[in-house]
Amino acid sequence: MQHEKKLTLLEASSIVAGLGIGGAIMAVPYLASQTGLIPIISIMSMSYFLSLILHLMITEIVLRDEEPHQLVEIFKKYLFTKTWWGVLLLWIFFSLIVLTFISLLAAYITGCAEILYNLIGMPTLAGILLTYVVAGGVVFFGLKAIGIIEKYSLIGMGLLLLVLFFGSLGLPCNSIPFLTADMKSLLALYGMVMFCFSCFFSIPQAAEGLYWNRKKVPWAVALGIGINFCFVLIVTLLTVFVSKEITKIAILGWGKTIGQWAFITGSLFVLLAMLTTFWAVSYALAVVLKEQLKWGDRLSWLVSTLPTLLLAMSGLTGFLGFMRIAGGAMAVLVAILIIPALRISRKQKNEKEPVFVLKFFGNNLFQFIIIVAYIVMVIGSMVPVK
Repeated sequence: MQHEKKLTLLEASSIVAGLGIGGAIMAVPYLASQTGLIPIISIMSMSYFLSLILHLMITEIVLRDEEPHQLVEIFKKYLFTKTWWGVLLLWIFFSLIVLTFISLLAAYITGCAEILYNLIGMPTLAGILLTYVVAGGVVFFGLKAIGIIEKYSLIGMGLLLLVLFFGSLGLPCNSIPFLTADMKSLLALYGMVMFCFSCFFSIPQAAEGLYWNRKKVPWAVALGIGINFCFVLIVTLLTVFVSKEITKIAILGWGKTIGQWAFITGSLFVLLAMLTTFWAVSYALAVVLKEQLKWGDRLSWLVSTLPTLLLAMSGLTGFLGFMRIAGGAMAVLVAILIIPALRISRKQKNEKEPVFVLKFFGNNLFQFIIIVAYIVMVIGSMVPVK
């Protein structure tokens, strides 16, 4: 991995956005189709607000140290003390994080293979192998390479989305009721949207790349999640209103409704969405392995990518199954632990004033709200989906 790690604000924001955007584009429209228009807009808006607060809490903790560390190291410092039970909890947490990330990455390899099969008829195994080579190859070259390619990928996705938007104008619109969902459908949608905005492990990477101006890190986080919000909302509304069939990989059904050219455009959009998330998540996992196990860059890269290939080839579960499993696990493993870590970090005396402190929205009331919000997310990720 290369040593040059300086990122621009847009590159850092792209890494944050990239970690969540693949799941957002793929899974939300299908779940949203089982609710009404009001739940779609209100749940997405509420999820963005709650997610942003939690991510800014993480940003405050990360910026309290001179050198940004992944969340495993942060929890080791503030929560998992050097007692025998603290060390045991640390290794349990580390193991669960690794398993969760590998499941998540396998979801994107599986999803890309499905796209390639639908687009050009490529056999599933060949699609899995090709995706692994392309996705893992970028991560090998390090943070700066990821930041650059994430930035241009998001720009490309925006242009493709504009093409699909204008191609959807003038088509017959589906009649979408304002509110028809039962509680299970609402919880399932909420759980997946919250997962789509879960970019926890990208924040240390943003801080690492913005070492030259640490005050920009909160802006990069807010912008990154904001990019996710825009993509998710636009794609979901257009898919629900236009698609004759809302598929679990949503843009495929949308593209087929418009025409063959849109099917190709939508497939390219989907591939970029999948790859941006793979790059961000895989690099985060490599850093976690490097920090905890003291491995070198290349060994950390290999272990962060190769098991995902094997899991994807196993055919254990489909794309949506991987996504929902990873979403619930991520909330259990990270979100609830952030609150005590934040409280402890604030009690420690620092020689320098923190670069960023989340004031009103980081008080006791909002800490409680965040815990409740992510417990509900876990419940939503476990609700059966038709």
